Amino acid sequence: MNHCVITRSMNKIIKPQQIKTLFFLVSLSLSLNILVSCGDKTTEKKAQEKTEFKIRKKTEERPKTKIVPATIPQSENKLGRRVFLLCAACHNVVKGEAHKVGPNLNGFFGKKAGTKKGFVYSDALKDKGITWSEETLRAWLENPASYVPGTKMAFVGVKKKEQQDALIAYLKEVTKE
Repeated sequence: MNHCVITRSMNKIIKPQQIKTLFFLVSLSLSLNILVSCGDKTTEKKAQEKTEFKIRKKTEERPKTKIVPATIPQSENKLGRRVFLLCAACHNVVKGEAHKVGPNLNGFFGKKAGTKKGFVYSDALKDKGITWSEETLRAWLENPASYVPGTKMAFVGVKKKEQQDALIAYLKEVTKE
């Protein structure tokens, strides 16, 4: 004989197998709660400490971050200035400005690569023996990683000759000492 329970609140028929499963899950849950409550209190406290987060009160101020905008010198060479925006994320060109991820480029034409004071260059760049000229800069801009294997500079390069010409002219203009 198959017995079914009809619940009035849900108008649903619950079969005996469902009742057994429900009873098993409730029993298991109670058993686990009893086991946990009898556990080691120091372990429980450590677990609780790990999950606590420090919440800053609204009255506390956030630490101030100093944002220094990049100085990008004006020039009649609009294409060169626009292409330099790719470089400006990592390089400064104005004399006296600090190095960024890359060195300040002020006065670099005619100088040996990897010698600017205050910046740590890769050994690969220092050992290459490059003196910056239009030709060496063009080869560098084409693909820095293939021109100097092992360089720290993560930049894919400027592939278009027109953009290279404009950027080189812009850099010659704005990096004069």
